[in-house]
This record gives sequence, structure tokens and C-alpha cells, in this order.
Amino acid sequence: MDILFGAEALLGPLTGIGNYAAALLRGLRADQRIGTVRCFADRVWLADPLTQGAQPRAMPFSRLRRLALAATLRLAPRIPGAAALLPRKRKRDFVTMLSKAGASVYHEPNFILRPFDGPSVATIHDLSILRHPEFHPADRVEYMTRNFAETIERATRLITVSESVRAEMIATLDVAPDRVVAIHNGVGPQYHPMTPAELGPTLAPYDLEAARYLLFVGTIEPRKNLGLLLDAYEAQPPALRRRFPLVVVGGQGWRNEALVDRLAALAARGIVRSLGYVPAEHLPALYAGARGFVFPSLYEGFGLPVLEAAASGVPVLSSRGTAMAEVLGETGLLVEPQDVAALRDGLLRLLEDDALATVASTAAPGFAARFSWTHCVERTIELYQGVA
Repeated sequence: MDILFGAEALLGPLTGIGNYAAALLRGLRADQRIGTVRCFADRVWLADPLTQGAQPRAMPFSRLRRLALAATLRLAPRIPGAAALLPRKRKRDFVTMLSKAGASVYHEPNFILRPFDGPSVATIHDLSILRHPEFHPADRVEYMTRNFAETIERATRLITVSESVRAEMIATLDVAPDRVVAIHNGVGPQYHPMTPAELGPTLAPYDLEAARYLLFVGTIEPRKNLGLLLDAYEAQPPALRRRFPLVVVGGQGWRNEALVDRLAALAARGIVRSLGYVPAEHLPALYAGARGFVFPSLYEGFGLPVLEAAASGVPVLSSRGTAMAEVLGETGLLVEPQDVAALRDGLLRLLEDDALATVASTAAPGFAARFSWTHCVERTIELYQGVA
């Protein structure tokens, strides 16, 4: 069974969706039931998107066709009706490109299906653009609004990464229950409890001590609710803040100018340590070395950082009424994400209650067993077999 795989999420620094796509692609390539996995992004084939710095391989246009297309694009504004026809032309070319791949199933792990005439599967990670468009850039909202409904209609099957999002889709989008299946994300074996000796080489360059900092990991954008977290953290006793600095890990997002300025001001006062985007190989030790992990996001389809922290044996404080509750079960601290007093009290317990650390360390192997990428890949392949 040959698979056509949308790999756009694998280009550039990986975040949640990119990590999902990478783990899935590795698993598909290693499974004997899968023949060729052909990857593409936009309108180009990718030789190996898992290779760091992988570059797109251009479509096999002849030089004459390339010149003709370039001339058409230059002249289009002067030709009546041409501007409307060009998107159709590009779509036809794209359909031709993908149809020549000869795949049994096309899987788009990043929401929006591209044109394909065969069986197709789309992974829908969350409905945040529909529920909270104010959290996203305007161009992304416009793109998703224009294409999301067509994807839902055309997909042979839909995957969600949690039962929470599956229930949302059935209730709000009137999707037939038998068309959508929840397949949880997994956590890699690199996320596990570590000894101080194992942590030292990673933590030392960041000037961090094991069990002496509070950790947040996530893109700096409105949905992550980092502003309220900073309010709750600043309300902690000064001695506790000095003992447990808040370490913020995450790349730049959007609609975050005031938040970025605030982080810089708090960092200048020594209250917060803002590390930005860190290498993926540093994350396991940063998780395992934390006194606690806090992730008060207003909305998540899964919340992969929550799982990574829990598998690392670290106490977790997260949001009630979201998919994170589905992931954490009874082992995490859950608060109303817009209640700053509840978040403040939860942080205090996270930092002062030694019993939480013992419980979290004991529970860690269970998370690794329940949420594995192997299981995710296995269920995804079973879905492919059902539609091929």
C-alpha cells in the first residue's frame, strides 16, 4: 500500500503538528505493510522531509513550460478573466501531479486536503480557528474558512487527536460519527524521568538547577494564556520566585507584541527566564529537570507538551474543560484557565507540595505506555486499510 503524505508541517522548526507528522512518517516508513511514502509540500515533491534542512525538489517542468508559466503570470493582470482562471490552472496541475504518484491513500496530517481523486484522510487537530478566530492571524483564518468545509466534505475519513475534538466535530459540524475516529498522539521514549547526573549537561548551559525552576513550553501566542500565567506567577511570594524562576520555552507566534515586551521586562528583572525556541534534543532534560510544568492554555485539541511533561515524571498544572484533562486523567492539577486566583493557588501547590513530585514520578511510565507513537501509527494504518 503506497501513501501520499502532506509534509508541509515538517518544513521549518517543529511544533505540535510537525512533531505529529514526523512521528507518523517515521512509523509508516518502518512498517512492512506500507510500500512507498511519497511526500510533498505545496506543489513540490520532497525527497526526505525528515532530514534537517531538507529542500523541496522542484516539479519536473520542462524549461519551456516554466518560461510559459512565468510569462502567463506576468501578463495575467492585463488579460480579461485570466486572474480568475489561473487558480483553476494551478489546481488542475496539482491534481495531475498527485494523481501520477499512484498512491493508494492520501493522508494530510495538517488539516486541509489538497486536490486528490482517490481515498483521502485528514487529521483535524482542533477547531480553534472556528471557535476562537481571535487567537489566530487574519490570513490563516481566511484560508481555513475558505477550505475547511471542503476538506470535511471530501475526506473519506477524518482523524482527531482526542475524543474531545471528535465530540466537537460531531456536535458542531454535523459530521457522521462513523467518518471520524480519535487517535491519540504519542510520546517519544526520550521523555522519561532523569537523574541529576543525566540532567546536568543540558541544564548547566542554561544556568538551571534540577527541580529548581517552573517550566512552560509553547508557542508565544494568545491561545496559550501566557499573560494570565505571568499574572499568577508574579503574585507568588518573592522568595518563592527567587527559588523557582519561571522558564519560558517557545518560538515566536503571532498577536504577541505586548506579551513579548512583558517577557523581556520580567527577564530584565530576573523574574522570568525566556529561552525562546530550543533544540529538540534539549527538551527532554528541560522537562525532566523542572519542579513543575504549567500549561494553562485556553483551548487545545490535545496538548502534547502536557503529555511530554507527564511522561518525564513532572507534576503538571493545566486547564480544566479541555483536551488536556483527557490526557492527564486524575494525575494532574486542573484549574479554570481564566481564573487567575485558581492558577495562582495551583502554582503555589505545584511548587510547595513535595507529594506531587512523588506521584508524578510514579505515574510517568503509565503515560508512556498509554500514549505511544507505535499505537498511533498502528491505528492510522488500520484506518488506511479500511479506505484503500
